[in-house]
Amino acid sequence: MIPEVAKAAEAVEAIINKEGMCLTMGGEPTFIPERPQGAEWNNAAMGPQKLGYARRLAGRFLQMLYPGGLVMQIFGKQYPNEPLPRWVMLSLARKDGEVLWSEPKRLLLDDAEGRNKPARAKAVMAAIAEELGFPEHVLPCREKGFKGARGYVLPLDFEDGEWISEAWPWTARKAVPLFAGDSPVGLRLPLGDLPEKAMRRALTVEVTKGVLKIFIPPLTWEGFNLLIAVCRNVAKRLRLRDIVFCGYRPYETGGQMADIGCAADPGVLEINLPPTANWDDYKKLIEQVSAAAGAEGLQTLKLHLNGAVHGSGGGSHMIFGGPSLEENPFLKRPVIIARMIRYWQHHPALAYFFTGQYVGPGSQAPRADETLTAKLYELETACIGVEAVEGWTDKAYLDRLFRNLMTDSAGNTHRAEICLDKFQNLGAPNGELGLVELRAFETVPEASQQALVVLFIRAIIARLMQESFTEPLVRFGAKRNDTYMLPHGLWHDLENICADLNAHGIPFQLDWLRPIFEFRFPVLGTIELPSGTVVLRQALEPWPLMAEVADAGFTSRVVDNSTDRVELSVSDPKLLDDFAVTVNGYALAFREHGDTFAAGIRYKCANGWPALHPHIPNQSPIRLECVEKTTGKCVGGADYYYWNPEAAVYDGAPANVEEALKRRKARWKPYTPSEEKRTLKKPTYSEENFDTLDLRRHF
Repeated sequence: MIPEVAKAAEAVEAIINKEGMCLTMGGEPTFIPERPQGAEWNNAAMGPQKLGYARRLAGRFLQMLYPGGLVMQIFGKQYPNEPLPRWVMLSLARKDGEVLWSEPKRLLLDDAEGRNKPARAKAVMAAIAEELGFPEHVLPCREKGFKGARGYVLPLDFEDGEWISEAWPWTARKAVPLFAGDSPVGLRLPLGDLPEKAMRRALTVEVTKGVLKIFIPPLTWEGFNLLIAVCRNVAKRLRLRDIVFCGYRPYETGGQMADIGCAADPGVLEINLPPTANWDDYKKLIEQVSAAAGAEGLQTLKLHLNGAVHGSGGGSHMIFGGPSLEENPFLKRPVIIARMIRYWQHHPALAYFFTGQYVGPGSQAPRADETLTAKLYELETACIGVEAVEGWTDKAYLDRLFRNLMTDSAGNTHRAEICLDKFQNLGAPNGELGLVELRAFETVPEASQQALVVLFIRAIIARLMQESFTEPLVRFGAKRNDTYMLPHGLWHDLENICADLNAHGIPFQLDWLRPIFEFRFPVLGTIELPSGTVVLRQALEPWPLMAEVADAGFTSRVVDNSTDRVELSVSDPKLLDDFAVTVNGYALAFREHGDTFAAGIRYKCANGWPALHPHIPNQSPIRLECVEKTTGKCVGGADYYYWNPEAAVYDGAPANVEEALKRRKARWKPYTPSEEKRTLKKPTYSEENFDTLDLRRHF
């Protein structure tokens, strides 16, 4: 670690400790294979390859993080158009160091088929039921079209330190009928057909494709440990193998359980990090997780057809909270949330610099001022309400203050830059956790860089704990999606944040973020002149949402990604005294951003549908030239292509980063200018495009 980074981290933790706070943090980094293939690595949440990666990675987490722990497949939300609830492969362990599961080799930690015969399920269930004392309550389960028992069920719960069971209204001859589907038997039981007061929790055992699946019902931490111990004894006695534990994670754990999850998410494998109490622990954890993922051939980079390299996608959200609700800093001092809302709104770089390719009002993490302009006034009023109150008692009051303001334009509380869904939301089963989720973040290439990003955000929160921030919210207007779509507009904003942190005793250096700047906004080409260099970089473009369309009985919305934005900057502003830099003959106006002069270019890069403005033709390539102002002579130029200049399609995705870079370089075509004198055309700028020339209005 760089010594200066360690000093900054020490300063951050010192402030948090001085304020009498314990600020925990977790996150959700996402990974994909080096050569992703199929829908599960594009837009689908689940798939067979992803499940295999999750099992193998969970096994590595047992070795690295939780020796003596257990891997368990639990189930989360079920979304429209998805036939099954999404799974999470959970690696869990006891914090007291006691062994939960001693023989990981008995678990199936891959996507291979198992070696168990179907009859194995009956013997295993009989042995478990015998140890629990309820052999008479075991029932077979039947499935239409399946010969014999599909699995076995035992009604089971744990209350007041004892196991309880009861007889269900079926018999061994008239087996329990299952709902059709591919889920484990435990998720397909006809619980609605049971009498009103009947037990609705049950253990199930089945064999599917040779895999022995033991489905754990919802249990307290105490009951869960005891049941796993029973299963462990049975596994040893019967010499079981290829076991998959699935079902429900334990509850009422009292902070005694450590866990890390590998979750199915659209296009990616998401890792649900456990909370850490300080930055050093987070840095160590993210490095261990990244090393384990790398050993399984997973990475945080996505290589696009045209050679663009982005984060893996799917988000890499940051989650901040406390070790308990009583010690939660946001609940002890709710004013910190109001300060965060104000500070984040003041600095668009926190919404755009660290996030993915898709930004703006229709993205997964829109800023509050990107949804409804009138909302800013109301949000400011809510912040004043928090700042005026001392001695909070009604924690749910905070949820009522902000939940209708921190949303996207459709009112979705989850799709917000600062998401409070899991803060004190009484309407959600997991909504009262005191967690603040920052969603405008995506993975970066290196674990050390990811850790630096987290330190940067933790530093801002520490600064806001230390001193008030009550500045009025900024009415950016059109500038927000103009200036702050440009790399150097964002860099200048980060420079201001770092200056503020240093003024508050946190020596965070802007240059530490330079590698992320180069990754997010790579150089696409350069034009060398005697007096300096003109540099073309990738910029950001807020793609608009299209209207709803019918899709297999559901409504969906897509974005119009037919527009691209790039930025030109000059190494020395004196270069602009002698030369005009043009795009398609139009002289660009360079604006000052900190110590850099830059100009944005927006153009239609592709033809697509649905999309805005079908009357505008494809404008790729764009022609860039440097013209002497006195003579009109062009002294350097290049054509920049958004797509393959050699063919209509690419031969598949790039095999690696090197090939992606080769494709990107091939889209920059320098040429020897003709001697013809250039006549500079004057472009039209507007309030919405003051820093950026919109070529879509110049065709």
